[in-house]
Amino acid sequence: MVGKIDHIGIVVANLESSMARYQTILGLQLKEIEEIEVDGAILRVAFFPAGDTNIELVHTMAKNGLAADFLRDHGEGIHHIAFAVDDLKSIFDTLLGQGVSFLWDRIIPGSRGSQVAFFQPKEFNGVYIELVQR
Repeated sequence: MVGKIDHIGIVVANLESSMARYQTILGLQLKEIEEIEVDGAILRVAFFPAGDTNIELVHTMAKNGLAADFLRDHGEGIHHIAFAVDDLKSIFDTLLGQGVSFLWDRIIPGSRGSQVAFFQPKEFNGVYIELVQR
């Protein structure tokens, strides 16, 4: 059902200083920065390719929302693991029909023109798992 790991999302308090550390310490090269809206909150995301997987740094100034709530409750850190899929709608509909819990009752727009669906963290040991189709 799932393909490769598309990206690992890390929530950060300061995007610029975090980007600098990934560049200077790990030598990763910034691919792009994008602003997206998720449930009314604006997120700035920066992508660093690491082989076939991207490291996605996620920052928000919002007081509420997926990233803001995570930062407030857990501090900075790994927020989600995203797996690439070929047919998100089919997978989403099938799993929803089987009673699997998602954060939203719909597929939402993601970064870089993608479509995404997040599982409720209770489905995977408290970890947010994202399915992403480009």
